[in-house]
Amino acid sequence: MNEQGAFLTQSINAILEGAGSLLPELMLAFFFLLLVTLDLFRSQAIKKLLPWLALTAFFATLLIQILGGYTSESVQFLNLLRSDGLARYAGILFSAAGIFTILLSLQNKQLEERQQGQGEYYAFLLMLVLGLNLMAKSINLLMVFLAIETVSIASYILTLTLKEKGRAIEAGLKYILYGALSAGIMLYGMSFFYGLTGSLNYTSGDFWFSLLQASPLMVTVAAILVFAGFFFKISAAPFHFWTPDVYQGAPMPVVALFSTGPKMAGIVVILRFVAAFSDPANATAFADVQLFLGIAALATLFIGNFTAIWQQTARRLMAYSSISHAGFLLAGLLAFGTSYTTSILFYLTVLLFMNFGVFLFMQVAEDHFRIKRLADFAGFGRAYPYVGVMALLFFLSLTGLPPLAGFMGKLLVFSNLWEAYGLSQDKMLLALLVVGILLTGVALFYYIKIPFYLFFKGNYTDKNLVISLSDKLLLALFAMPLLVFFFKPDLLLTWIEKLLTTVR
Repeated sequence: MNEQGAFLTQSINAILEGAGSLLPELMLAFFFLLLVTLDLFRSQAIKKLLPWLALTAFFATLLIQILGGYTSESVQFLNLLRSDGLARYAGILFSAAGIFTILLSLQNKQLEERQQGQGEYYAFLLMLVLGLNLMAKSINLLMVFLAIETVSIASYILTLTLKEKGRAIEAGLKYILYGALSAGIMLYGMSFFYGLTGSLNYTSGDFWFSLLQASPLMVTVAAILVFAGFFFKISAAPFHFWTPDVYQGAPMPVVALFSTGPKMAGIVVILRFVAAFSDPANATAFADVQLFLGIAALATLFIGNFTAIWQQTARRLMAYSSISHAGFLLAGLLAFGTSYTTSILFYLTVLLFMNFGVFLFMQVAEDHFRIKRLADFAGFGRAYPYVGVMALLFFLSLTGLPPLAGFMGKLLVFSNLWEAYGLSQDKMLLALLVVGILLTGVALFYYIKIPFYLFFKGNYTDKNLVISLSDKLLLALFAMPLLVFFFKPDLLLTWIEKLLTTVR
């Protein structure tokens, strides 16, 4: 009994000691419960308060993560979660994505017209970002699985927010089916890893040492199965089929969040997973896994870029754009021996502003002018030059052209690939570099379609509608960092490097 009591006391102390590292997550969980509770009241005054409470929650977590000091680098939560610099910076991006999603939601006409379920909508936004934070902090395979499922459940419900639309129902069902399939495959792969190592902590040296002693074929098979779940979250091939339908059926603010938040969290999880490959000895032993990642990156790049060419609606074009960016990020993750972590985080930060800017532009076009197909944008830029110029900036940045930060993001990834190729002479890295550069030209072809229609096709006749000042300010908010981080990329790169080195 004394031994059991001592063990219980030790476990409680360990939980209390590590609980401080979960302060942002506890904050989100508290506001989630608060929103769900307040949504039970019928008072319209309380209903109108709900989005502002959600916004307060995201601002509070953003402030906590920027200021830091709520945890020590040596403290982990029961060997399940680690609050290092990587998790903290990812949390900052997730909180920013949550804030941007709320701001877009407040401007969205379809969400504004809904009389029921608003509290649930904002509560599940908090739940999704909570899951993203847990994904970024997870160092245990089972914890990764639980975090991914938390994000997936919230995503399924948010996809069905506008369930009166037939497309939303179809998108939600496809999303659930693909999510269940990828989750089952991933869990099966994790069971292989546990059987081979006797551990689920994939960041420990013992875990990878045990894999070095195991059959290379079994390790490769297990890794491929686990990557199924990761690829589903980042919309990478061959688990990308859900993306166009979900982008077509979900509310625009939710689509903007899906294009950034889960992708960023999935990339952070893969970053932790492939960190062991940066050791030259391990890299040789796991060459087959690296080859698989390289092939997946190439396939994702080809599918995303070439399929986007044939799209006739802005939503589906952006869906395949998101897939192509997943390919670029996967390629950048293979640049071992370089500062690829900093470059990937820079790319993700820029992607956050680019995607939210484009989706806000598309929301304005859909809500105010009923524009959905690419051809419907004809002359819109000449009728509303401010919105047209903002859209041009976002699409040029997504392509990777100067003078915008999208160019710097791709330049950093390509530079890392070239440097890594010089160190290892790996032909796969050279292939990724060449294909990435060539497909940037292909991307220009489909990204420039909307600006072409905006300024060079037809005449837009309906000039009576006024675009709100809040929409114009939000467009400027998303566009400004794209210019600043092109001319002053060191402002962001230095902060990322400082965060990674001082908290890790």
